[in-house]
Amino acid sequence: MSRDLSLFIPHRGRPKISLGIPESFDLYLCPPACVRRVSIRAIRNDARGHMGFLYMSEADLATGAYEQRLFEAVDNVLASLDRQPRAFFIHLNCVDDFLGTDEDAMLAKLRERFPATGFATMHMNPIAADKGLSTGLRIHERLYSMLDPIGPASGRDDAVNLIGNFASLERDCELPRILEAWGIGEVRQLFACTTYEEYQALAKSRLNIVLANIGSYAAECMEKRLGIPQLSAPVDYEFANIEACYLALGKALGAIPAEQISLEAPHCEGSARRNPADVIMTQAKDRARSAIKRARKHLGDRAVIVDSSAAMRPFALAKALMGYGFNVCAVFALHEKPEDAEARDWVLENAPHVNVVRSESYDDIIELGLPRNAVCVGFDCAYLLKAPHFVALQKDEGLFGYQAVWQLMKLMMDSLTSTTEWEG
Repeated sequence: MSRDLSLFIPHRGRPKISLGIPESFDLYLCPPACVRRVSIRAIRNDARGHMGFLYMSEADLATGAYEQRLFEAVDNVLASLDRQPRAFFIHLNCVDDFLGTDEDAMLAKLRERFPATGFATMHMNPIAADKGLSTGLRIHERLYSMLDPIGPASGRDDAVNLIGNFASLERDCELPRILEAWGIGEVRQLFACTTYEEYQALAKSRLNIVLANIGSYAAECMEKRLGIPQLSAPVDYEFANIEACYLALGKALGAIPAEQISLEAPHCEGSARRNPADVIMTQAKDRARSAIKRARKHLGDRAVIVDSSAAMRPFALAKALMGYGFNVCAVFALHEKPEDAEARDWVLENAPHVNVVRSESYDDIIELGLPRNAVCVGFDCAYLLKAPHFVALQKDEGLFGYQAVWQLMKLMMDSLTSTTEWEG
């Protein structure tokens, strides 16, 4: 029977925050049980005045009465709010795939009735998450769909957008300082916007820097609709890839000549000083190198386990750690991503000793004989093994460039100075 047993990995202590647009309202239209987690999160985050739920009964589904109820609900919401929202999102559950709601007609009617408010729909369909565009990609794109194209007289400003991240970069990250040295005056992020005007300013930026794949479809649509070019710059822990990313970013911003093939290119003879961005990058790289040396000495041959709750690309992280000489013994790939496939193939071919765990089955985990005293990078593997040495890294949040390497090394060393006690 244990072969059929899967483990649910709780993480109750971590707050769950949803991205949203300032001065907006979210209305969820679905059967009651379908948004249990969303409603609990709304209560915990005190989303009163920003979120509502319209539950459909079996009779609503059978008769189509839910459409009229939706119009009535929107009327009631807008009449009850002290301030009319600038944006109104209607979230449709996967049951809508069988109902065939005429969204265009519905939105046209709402926009005609409430011209001061922008309306859009969002689809939640976890059943079809493995086919085509995932729910996460679609929802992320919808969050930027309210941006208005800038007029010809406005033009682009000296700002860039970070797309796909849910948390700000930590203060010790070199990226903002490098961007400033390259002439970028502001780094904009959706979750940092506090007013609808600040949100609309995202449309003026000259480049979208996509930090995580979940923002890739949004950036693609923004390039087509708003004319903002995009650059994929996922968090990486390997020096060569970090350098290549900064090189591509510098070229995209016009700060590095298009013909330059390396950041290590020699400077012109007799030049008075190096470019400020070069100095910042060199200092960040040296700091990361020193951190790797300290961490290697600190951990020695102790086993290291990496999982997909810590990094968006756990195989790429495992590959980088092995390249630095760490003893990676397993990768927990419970949430595997297509963008990690190349690194996964490298690990499988070049490191056959590394166990790859793709199941939450109790027997599959126990039979691997993984050491409990390993340094577990990520909550999932640490929880399943009840490991005392736990690196509390979540989806690369707050990390980028050489700072990501330095911060990871620090967290790995810190995990040995204290132990985590697990319940049960």
